[in-house]
Amino acid sequence: MWQRAFWLLSMLLRAEDVPVGVVSGYISDIQPASFLLKTITRKEFRCSYDHRTWFEQSRLRVPVKAFQPADLVEIVADRRLIDGTPCYVRTVRLADMSKKESGRMRITYRAVTENIIPRGEYQWAGTVSELTADKMILRTRADGYKIIVLRQDTRYLEDGVVSEWDRLRPNTRVSIRAGRNFEGAVEVYQIVWGSVTPR
Repeated sequence: MWQRAFWLLSMLLRAEDVPVGVVSGYISDIQPASFLLKTITRKEFRCSYDHRTWFEQSRLRVPVKAFQPADLVEIVADRRLIDGTPCYVRTVRLADMSKKESGRMRITYRAVTENIIPRGEYQWAGTVSELTADKMILRTRADGYKIIVLRQDTRYLEDGVVSEWDRLRPNTRVSIRAGRNFEGAVEVYQIVWGSVTPR
């Protein structure tokens, strides 16, 4: 059993470049069950999709053919180990170009090791009490108030889809993953809210 686990881990680490998590890029060469993904870091991958994949524009479901090669998209990708599919797409969403032009769009590429050994030793659920550009005060039920630093690479997920800092509001119920930096301050790596937030 342990040998199989170590083999699986080594396979995942060798596939480090394959996109997993939220990735920004462009899609082209659309086929009945796959398309070519070119990330904003100029890496190319052949990704598969099926009838369960959700394609979205302006919060409405659309067919895959609705996307053009020049459209910047955000996808949620996974790796299906059962059939060996290296890049399986769960959702594709047209990116908000206004945020890109204003300089607020984030690169949200996440390494596969994040799925195996997630960063951060703390996981809290609570309500956002205060929010600024660089910190958040979280009100938890068991541990009271927590002052948490927002990182440049903090990931924001709203209703299971990549989001932005400016969509998060005070009094929103969130689930976060955080850890301490070298100075001892608590930094947040991921903030999740919406329909996928634990009750």
